[in-house]
Amino acid sequence: MLTKYLSLFLLICLFLSCDKAAKNIVKPTLFSLKQASDTHITFNNELSYTEDFNPYVYRNFYNGAGVALGDINNDGLLDIYFTGNLVNNKLYLNKGNWVFEDITQKAGVECKNIWSTGATFADVNGDGLLDLYVCKSGKPEGNNRHNELFINNGNLTFTEKSESYGLNITGLSVQAAFFDYDKDGDLDCYLLNNSIKSIGGFDLIKDQRNIPSPDGNKLLQNSNGIFLDVSNATGIYSSAIGFGLGITISDLNLDSWPDLFISNDFFEKDYLYTNNQGLSFSENSSNNFSSTSMGSMGADAADLNNDIYPEIMVTEMLPQSLERKKTKAIYESWDKYMLAEKKGYGNQLPRNVLQQNIGNSQFFEISRITGLDATEWSWSTLFFDMDNDGLKDVFISNGIYKDLLDRDYLNYMSEPNTLKNLMHSSSETIKKMIDVMPSNAVPNAAYLNKGNLQFRELADSLGLGTPSFSNGSVYGDIDNDGDLDLIVNNVNMPSFVYENTSKNNYIKIRFKGNTQNTYAIGAKVYAYYNNNSQAFYENFNSHGFQSSTAPEIVIGLGKTKIIDSLKIIWPNNQVSLFKSIKSDTTLLAEQSQADLKLKTSTPLISALLKPANLLFEYIHIENPTIDFKKEQLLDRMVSNEGPAFTSADINNDGILDFYVGGAKNQSGQLFISSPKGYKNTELPFSQDKASEDTDAVFFDSDNDGDLDLYVASGGKAFSRFDTNLNDRLYINNGNSNFIKLKILLPFSKPLSTSTVSVEDIDLDGKTDIFIGERFNPEAYGAPSSGYVLKNLGNNTFIPLEQKELKDIGLITSSHWVDLNNDKYPDLIIAGEWMPISIFINNNGTLINKTNSFNLNNSIGIWSSLKVLDIDNDGDQDIIAGNIGNNYSYKTGTTLFFNDFDKNGKPEAILCQKIENKYYPIIDKDELVSQLPFLKKKLLYYKDYAKIDMAALFGETILNQTVKYELNTTETSLFINNNSNFTQAYLPKELQYSIVYAIEATDLNNDGFIDLLFGGNQDLIKPQFGKLDASKGWILFGGKDISSFTKATPQILHIDGQIRNLKAMKHLNKTIIIATINNSTVNFYEYEK
Repeated sequence: MLTKYLSLFLLICLFLSCDKAAKNIVKPTLFSLKQASDTHITFNNELSYTEDFNPYVYRNFYNGAGVALGDINNDGLLDIYFTGNLVNNKLYLNKGNWVFEDITQKAGVECKNIWSTGATFADVNGDGLLDLYVCKSGKPEGNNRHNELFINNGNLTFTEKSESYGLNITGLSVQAAFFDYDKDGDLDCYLLNNSIKSIGGFDLIKDQRNIPSPDGNKLLQNSNGIFLDVSNATGIYSSAIGFGLGITISDLNLDSWPDLFISNDFFEKDYLYTNNQGLSFSENSSNNFSSTSMGSMGADAADLNNDIYPEIMVTEMLPQSLERKKTKAIYESWDKYMLAEKKGYGNQLPRNVLQQNIGNSQFFEISRITGLDATEWSWSTLFFDMDNDGLKDVFISNGIYKDLLDRDYLNYMSEPNTLKNLMHSSSETIKKMIDVMPSNAVPNAAYLNKGNLQFRELADSLGLGTPSFSNGSVYGDIDNDGDLDLIVNNVNMPSFVYENTSKNNYIKIRFKGNTQNTYAIGAKVYAYYNNNSQAFYENFNSHGFQSSTAPEIVIGLGKTKIIDSLKIIWPNNQVSLFKSIKSDTTLLAEQSQADLKLKTSTPLISALLKPANLLFEYIHIENPTIDFKKEQLLDRMVSNEGPAFTSADINNDGILDFYVGGAKNQSGQLFISSPKGYKNTELPFSQDKASEDTDAVFFDSDNDGDLDLYVASGGKAFSRFDTNLNDRLYINNGNSNFIKLKILLPFSKPLSTSTVSVEDIDLDGKTDIFIGERFNPEAYGAPSSGYVLKNLGNNTFIPLEQKELKDIGLITSSHWVDLNNDKYPDLIIAGEWMPISIFINNNGTLINKTNSFNLNNSIGIWSSLKVLDIDNDGDQDIIAGNIGNNYSYKTGTTLFFNDFDKNGKPEAILCQKIENKYYPIIDKDELVSQLPFLKKKLLYYKDYAKIDMAALFGETILNQTVKYELNTTETSLFINNNSNFTQAYLPKELQYSIVYAIEATDLNNDGFIDLLFGGNQDLIKPQFGKLDASKGWILFGGKDISSFTKATPQILHIDGQIRNLKAMKHLNKTIIIATINNSTVNFYEYEK
């Protein structure tokens, strides 16, 4: 018996032991950090500051250094070169099997006692051996302070010959990129130099970039082995305001010529140079990008969604968490932001940007919807396929050793006594100032590409989450196993050498050019496999920050074993075509064997709409009201939602007529068709031009058989008592001439109206009016109401009390429709910070039945409505425009509204819900400026970073506060199933921006309704950033709603802030009318 129990005891112990051991097993990660004891790579970019040399003396002190990969001895193994700042550079020869030899001194590439920055391997002299170019910066002293070109002697030694090649340039150089911009068969050079002037030495003066500086950036043309500065002749800026930190080369418009993207730090905008067939460059950033990053650092370009068009990502300094944003991020004021844009510095925003290439040299900025907008103080971004699944992933190097922008530190140093005390306590005042700077390592970021431009941050699980102070980084197949390993240069800690352990298949391409461009820099590779899969790569080696990759390409294939075909387009447009290539092999592609020639032409994406002849002309001129002057805690303006627009056939000629509303101090105009075209009139509307038209509707107010016109007034440019907010009714005298109704509409107070809808709600034969209140023009966030005016006939109206329309939200849109088939029109209302709301008409009384229709959890920032039977099942569905997912709002974003300081002027405080607590999103300085009584409670930014609304104001105050919490931000379909609405999300692209306009029409005459969408909002504070990633979209309808929910929308290519879209038939053509805020009314013709 004892033996039996002993056996059982031992078995239990064994089980528990195994279970415990299983729990302690460390799951293998994709990347494995190699140990210096194994690799013999011991490089550490140690940086120590002194009283004489430090971040206050040299602003780029903590920018770190770079790393370059290249096979210097053509043995098939990639060697590694690290640059150092205060330490000497190191060259490590790859001996195979992750063992390296330090051959720096023997090779003669140490760059001793000089501050090095970027490094690039390139075959500069065309002899088939990789040479090395090293950029220099830092102190203006030393025998070899100039940039150095080390020519490869072929025996693991190099000879410095920069002077002989014209590349011995002295300045604050950051990086050099070698590429054949003129396609003459040799490598030219773009040299990135940082301005030697201090940032404070500049004002936002227009056209400073047009003034050349001898210390600026340079385009150097290779002329028989001598590099000549052709910057001015080719349109390259070389001014003193170039604070460049990144060079990115890619054929962005696919015209076969390499283009240049230069990321600039500080106030200067980034440059996008379009290559004019090797003759010159045109700087087109303002035309091709709507938004860019401000403190731009490293960048990369590659095709992220496998559509053959390269995307661009630029890193900045915005922290990832809300807590760190509050202590580290500094934002421009609205006035300075607008001044910079006015002076030609572009729309620069304090975050990373991801520019999706949509073709035709146009980009959408989509960093926020992809989650790539905020990744800490980020130096470098790299696009490469980490797991070889056929999708390029994103790696970002992060960290700064001394946090120069910590806001508590900046406040501390700005105190009058701080500097005085430091000077008294020590002779090394500056050193003491730096000693107290915060220093916190942060993890690098790694995002796996899940397809369709969707990413997951997985640095920890990938093995890349070690906190660090990382700068330059580079990828390459170090061990020749077909996956891309990763090398990272760090400040004050050993460099990272990561082995990639992916098991997926691959194909590697190495290039042999037949010109002086021996590694075929600029070659393109197109791979086709698995029938519908494709991949596009470019052979440029300048990537990220101060770093360069090897001139070879690794294409991840997932589980694919055979590539159907692979096409290489060489820099001279010769073409090599390979078929049925086995995976897990290395292809040596030789240009001399290319037997095809590319017919070059820029691939233009055909537009669905082409500009049509103008039916009429109207330019909407928005008033210059700045909402933030009234309410500084707002994140975005809401005063630019015009022009109002409505249409009807008012002269009964079978052709639509139009009213277009004006902004404040601009008259609306009526456009009436005639045999000679449209005739316009401002009468009698000009007498009301002091108002702002926000909506309008034609209807027969007096039952005399013609159409009258109701015009709503609104906006925030008025006092809440201003009579210019009064809506107007214009009566048609029967000849399409309108006279303003002299009797005021029966409102108890002026309203800022947003929407007007008309219907006979009591079935008495007269048309009644619903009016939606947008907001209190002096207090955004105050609950607004809806109103119904009952038509008594003879243009007389009385208010019809509707208790359930009181204080329902910030109304934007409305629509009458009979939802329950009782012949009485019901009311659908949408707005900001409210659900899509259903009011059932009970014999003229409106009853809120939102919950019954399953819409109570649809609280959004709704900006537009369209109601129709989208699924052809006999009931009415809803299409609703929302703010989208490419913004700071998300589920749990909450607005608190109260008079928090009891001064008679209420405030709206924007918050984010995190673990069931609500934390203010707005900047501390703005909050304290608005509510000075909080200053004592919020002495430090670190205090504000951690405090929630309950701790800030107390539960008593919060319980008396109006609170709106978002459930959804997506533009959506709501499908009606037996009076129960189900939300169906529309495609991701429709979430790129806010949607103000929705039109439904059968555009292509296939018998199915198509949906058109438009939007954008420019007037948003820079810390939140414009909503501008839309040029209008169309979803072509089909047999079921999947044609709307699962299809890829097509771009309409309509620029600007679209407010209305209208489809009409005109002269046997389908015309699309788009009204644009602060711009012209546009007309387009649909092309099949």
